[in-house]
Amino acid sequence: MKALAMSQPWAELLVSGRKSIEVRTKNTSHRGWFYVYAAKKDTKEEVLRAFGFSQLPTGVIIGKAFLRDVKKYQDEKSFYGESHLHLATPEVLALEGWSLKTKYGYLVSDTVRMDPVPYRGLPGFFEIQL
Repeated sequence: MKALAMSQPWAELLVSGRKSIEVRTKNTSHRGWFYVYAAKKDTKEEVLRAFGFSQLPTGVIIGKAFLRDVKKYQDEKSFYGESHLHLATPEVLALEGWSLKTKYGYLVSDTVRMDPVPYRGLPGFFEIQL
């Protein structure tokens, strides 16, 4: 099965159901189940605090989810119109230092939290056997 590496707090927000769209700069042909990997890299303390967290686990698989589809955002209006689903507001993007020119929304459902499983991940989607 595949896993998707996500920095915190984005991985936690997805697994907890607070967000249902994962924003990426690249499209994917993958559809179906994937593990959610909370990556060791790119976690920013100020972004954790913006969502009410002080610390979250990294370097672990924390859940799984189902990727239903991918949408390409054509403009800023359509992107920010769905910020309640992906939580990437202009303020949060500024904290992250993101300048997302091309934005894809991975439409995710059926998230399931798992007991953390330590794993050495890779960027983006990668194959995993648990």
